[in-house]
Amino acid sequence: MSPATPLERGTPLVDSDIVKEVMSTQEALAEIRRPYESMIDDILTYIYHGRRKINDKTLKGQKTGIQVYDGTAIGAVNLLTDGLTGYTISKSFKWFSYALPQKTRYGQRLDSIPEVKRWLEDCEECMYAAFLASNLYEQAPEFVRDAVTVGTVTINIDEDIAGGRNVFTVPHFRECYCAENYFGVVDTNYRKYNLTLKQLVEKFGYDQMVKNDPKFEKDYRTNRHKEREVIHARFPRKDYDPGKMNGRNKPFASVWVLTSGKKLLLESGTSHQQFVTWRWRKNSDEWYGRSPAWDAFVDAMTCNQAAKTNLVAAHKMVEPPMVGPSDLRGSIRSGPGGWTWVDNMSADRLPRPLMEGLQLPFGLEMQDRLAEKIKDHFQIDFFLMLTQAALQKVEITATQVIEMGGEKAAVLGPRVGRLETEAMSPIHDAVFMNEQRAGRIPAPPPILEDYGGGEINIQYMGPLSQAQRKMFISQGIDQGLAFIGQVMAVAPDAIDHVNFDNTIRDGLTARGFPQKDLNDPDKVKQIRQIRQQAREQQAALEQAIATAKAMPAAGKGIDSNSAAGMLMGAE
Repeated sequence: MSPATPLERGTPLVDSDIVKEVMSTQEALAEIRRPYESMIDDILTYIYHGRRKINDKTLKGQKTGIQVYDGTAIGAVNLLTDGLTGYTISKSFKWFSYALPQKTRYGQRLDSIPEVKRWLEDCEECMYAAFLASNLYEQAPEFVRDAVTVGTVTINIDEDIAGGRNVFTVPHFRECYCAENYFGVVDTNYRKYNLTLKQLVEKFGYDQMVKNDPKFEKDYRTNRHKEREVIHARFPRKDYDPGKMNGRNKPFASVWVLTSGKKLLLESGTSHQQFVTWRWRKNSDEWYGRSPAWDAFVDAMTCNQAAKTNLVAAHKMVEPPMVGPSDLRGSIRSGPGGWTWVDNMSADRLPRPLMEGLQLPFGLEMQDRLAEKIKDHFQIDFFLMLTQAALQKVEITATQVIEMGGEKAAVLGPRVGRLETEAMSPIHDAVFMNEQRAGRIPAPPPILEDYGGGEINIQYMGPLSQAQRKMFISQGIDQGLAFIGQVMAVAPDAIDHVNFDNTIRDGLTARGFPQKDLNDPDKVKQIRQIRQQAREQQAALEQAIATAKAMPAAGKGIDSNSAAGMLMGAE
């Protein structure tokens, strides 16, 4: 067994030792995170000022954005956030489905078995209901926006047992400290933040708080909305007894510490990880991610400085600094239509601008080029292809629209892929386990027990995911059929190499055709048998009629007991 701390091994410890280990680990993780904070604070100041800086812990409601003179980067963040969220997680369309691709001993896919297919569809309906009852769709834009700007974001999945729903929260980056396991997966999260006295009572109970905080009773009576700082530590346990039902023997530890007084509030655990950390993009030797905002920061700052300088220059052009005789003080009317009356109209007596011929130091074309570079960093043009074509009055065909969708999927594919594997799938797994434990997921059919069950594959059905599958699957099908068509011109037997049943199913699936609307292979076989029998009966009938009509023309009588006579009777 790998070395682990006593708390990670699940060793029974006194409260003071648990608190000491949690607080020391949090300080170590804070030291690892510290080099990233300066850059993230700059991004929060100039690109995402609505999310206060890391050290702005107590200045809630303060004015932000006063240092921003150009909103190109902010607009790009909003468009990428809304576009990516709308293309992946939306309650307005079906964005996921389930599959069991494992094969039976006869080579048949498990999810092609009718009872298994019905069970998967029932599970999908339960999960859609669970997500709709939760606040996922409200929190998803915040989740994506933090990834687009900060680069690292954590989302918590809590159970509201009384309300029978899952609750998602996206804490500020300042509150979260993470660590990876050997495989590069974030499995440790320490969150240091404030809770009100009312929230502490709801979580731990009034008696527990009074026991651990001597001032709690008085403060609670005075103002229950005062705050206390806590640390919530979550990490996998190295050693535990699954046969025991207490919190100390769960695979994932959940430890709460009150920092004031260094008191242990709760040591518990969960059967699965109840948080998900997503990095937009990360280097192999780093725990924290980077984002398009990191890439665009230099251009964003240059564009911001250019806008600030141009604003000052434009102000001077409209209201230039003036110089004039001191005895005209108070008699100048500088407003529109104002007159200034003087006794002597000589040139040297008139007020005049202190500086003339002012021009914008940064040309608008240069600022526009910087704005376009910022948009390129956030790849927002891929969400506006059709809009830009319409504005430029460019006529495009349906085929070009399909190809544009494929291009969008190819460029955004790596980002969508990481979103699905590191964020959406773990969120899905956590909610599925919560719903299953609550008894809201139907029991699997007995046939799955015969094959040892199997891991459910989540197939994402958002427009970007579909476009990506369609591009890589349908493109191969289309090009392959075109090639076969060319070869058949000289070798007609080449068509024998194509399994058209599989080709049609793959092509329909790649184009987003609903799986429930596809007939299974047995049903297709039955339809074909019925159709073939009908053809054979029709051919036999037509042959019988032709034979019967030919008999009189031969000048022979027809015996009613003969085959021909019976056929005539059938006619």
